[in-house]
Amino acid sequence: MDIEELLKQNDLKVTPQRKAILAVLQNTNSFLSAQDLFQRVIAILPGTNFSTIYRNLDVMLAKGLLCRVPSDNGADLYELRREEGHHHHAVCKTCGASIPVDYCPMESLIQELDRKGFLPTEHCFEVYGLCARCRKGKGKQ
Repeated sequence: MDIEELLKQNDLKVTPQRKAILAVLQNTNSFLSAQDLFQRVIAILPGTNFSTIYRNLDVMLAKGLLCRVPSDNGADLYELRREEGHHHHAVCKTCGASIPVDYCPMESLIQELDRKGFLPTEHCFEVYGLCARCRKGKGKQ
């Protein structure tokens, strides 16, 4: 996917920082924390500060370019949204690999919640565990 075109299609100004953020996310198959992303971006674009990374993550999240999930340690993790539509993730606790999951448990909960008078407005569902590679002891060392 062409990064500049992706930014333009989403009415975002093409900046070196946004290009670097998307390049890093495009070249990984795992979620990254803002700090991990910052470390990788400054290797590409020295002089970038952390607040610039954080502001751009918020902008790209609002435009739907990224997925954000909370990690088990409380930090938010980010990945490039590679497919359209609603999905959830299975996240490897060892290497951070992200596996999209199309099943949404909310579909079966909505009727029950409605009967109880509750209207859900958003939800988050991630499964944490070990990917096949890490289960075999070949994950990130």
